[in-house]
Amino acid sequence: MKFATLGIRVAAILASSVMSASAQQNLLADRKVVTSFAARKMAEVCMEFAATRKIDVSLAVVDPAGNLLAFLAAENATETSILTAQLKAKTAARWRRPTAELFDRVNKQINRAPEFVGDFPQGGGFPLFINGELVGAVGAGGGGGGTMDDDCAKLAITTVFGAAAMQARP
Repeated sequence: MKFATLGIRVAAILASSVMSASAQQNLLADRKVVTSFAARKMAEVCMEFAATRKIDVSLAVVDPAGNLLAFLAAENATETSILTAQLKAKTAARWRRPTAELFDRVNKQINRAPEFVGDFPQGGGFPLFINGELVGAVGAGGGGGGTMDDDCAKLAITTVFGAAAMQARP
């Protein structure tokens, strides 16, 4: 009986210390996420950029978890362009770095993990950081080679959020 009472007292003390520690700590995180309005604006900027160059591009904007927020594709965009834009955005969000950087790391055998987990380490994807916090990512596909996918995605981000959003991951 003595041990049962002692056990109850110890459990009560532990429970109260855990509860008071919990009361001192936040139990939920406040995270910023790019809005659907900003995501659509970025997609529109890229489409306008591509139209002036007569390029059939696709642009995807995702939240930090890689969930699609906005997507636009030119009328003649290929299925590959449509899929790769989304994959580049998701890859940039997951790795928190530009997909062109991942491409270099994979090809130099520094880190081949993006290949193994089904990501798409090709240029055209960029994470979007605001005040050091990942709030989303952008991916462009179908730019016809060169840096056109990168240029379109960068223009979309900097037009809506400014150059600071293009800073490297913290």
